Amino acid sequence: MRGIPGRPLRRIWGGEERKDFVEGALSLILCNLGDYVSGFFLQFFSPVIRSAPILLALLPAASDARGDVYSSYGSRLGTLLHLGLAKKMIREELAALLAILISINTWIGLLTMLAAWGLHAERGMDASTTILTALSSALIAAPLMVTATTWLAFTAFRRGIDPDNVVAPIATLFGDIVTIPTIVLGYEASLRLPLKARLAVILSLLGAAACMSLIIVFKVRLRGSYRRAWEILRQNLLAIIASTTLSTAAGIILLANMGKIIAGAGILAVIPAFLEDGGAIASRFSARLSTSLHLGRVTLSLAPRDRWVLVQLAVNIMHALIIFSSLGAFGYLMALWGGATSLWGLKVMAAVISAGLILTILVSIITYYTALVSFNLGVDPDNVLAPILTSIADVLGTALLASMLLILAL
Repeated sequence: MRGIPGRPLRRIWGGEERKDFVEGALSLILCNLGDYVSGFFLQFFSPVIRSAPILLALLPAASDARGDVYSSYGSRLGTLLHLGLAKKMIREELAALLAILISINTWIGLLTMLAAWGLHAERGMDASTTILTALSSALIAAPLMVTATTWLAFTAFRRGIDPDNVVAPIATLFGDIVTIPTIVLGYEASLRLPLKARLAVILSLLGAAACMSLIIVFKVRLRGSYRRAWEILRQNLLAIIASTTLSTAAGIILLANMGKIIAGAGILAVIPAFLEDGGAIASRFSARLSTSLHLGRVTLSLAPRDRWVLVQLAVNIMHALIIFSSLGAFGYLMALWGGATSLWGLKVMAAVISAGLILTILVSIITYYTALVSFNLGVDPDNVLAPILTSIADVLGTALLASMLLILAL
């Protein structure tokens, strides 16, 4: 067995590479376990989704936003921990995070409503209910997500585990577990409020986000502080707006295939995991790339030649084989549990694995070149890569899975 010509395999697959593989694989497997819980919740709440199909369209963008915000936050914490600046900068990070959460989820609710109007699938919801559902879901989840992500990054670093390998996938895990229940909870709560109360809550939250942003600008302009918070708002907010806008396309694909997804045993249960796994692989890779670029450990070129990059690409493929095979087996079992035949379950499994491997190859290539362009333009990859990549993974993943379902006649 050979590695790169002229180099023994043990020099190619050294201690750091094995560490990346093991830590990344464990965190992605945990992420998948959370996705299985999400799949169960999606199946459990299917009657609510049938009554308000727009909730299914809201899922990709809301889940993407959760992953974008907390993966970016975790990626930045990883870099700050490596640079010894995390405790000094944590207050600025949290101030920017609050403003981003409110702004992004208002945007998601509005976009999803526009998409539903275009497909005539707005049954059961109006614009204020949709926006407040997205906002409520994010704010209900925020205390858990902020606490868990911060604790995980600091604890991993103290114990000698690279935060870049574990924080983004596990933050995605927590986000996946809470997204569907909080969407349903936010939806049920919004329905119980009259229109004027919904509008008052939305405007109050937007006012809070605007005030926080103005305070940050004030501190930057008059006191010269909070520059990092301003850079996060300026770069990360725009990147997440772009990514969630793109993720709406995944919601449109799900709405367009609503009948097939609801009727096909095992299909609905794998959607949350499939939407997240490609993004989790890309987020882990992008976090490692960002830190290595900041520390000057890696050089990116138009044609990838750096040994570290090539090994990381191989790690991505191995991770994909593990997690998508596991997800395919889960889909198979859920199909049998739903009363389908073994042949149907095997088709679901084949669709998940084949679409997952293709997705991993595509997002790995996109991650590399996005990092190359971002770093060369002087934009911090920690602020833009995770949001862009998770949304691209959402759209590509949904399209690839739908294509495989069509090819295999599911």
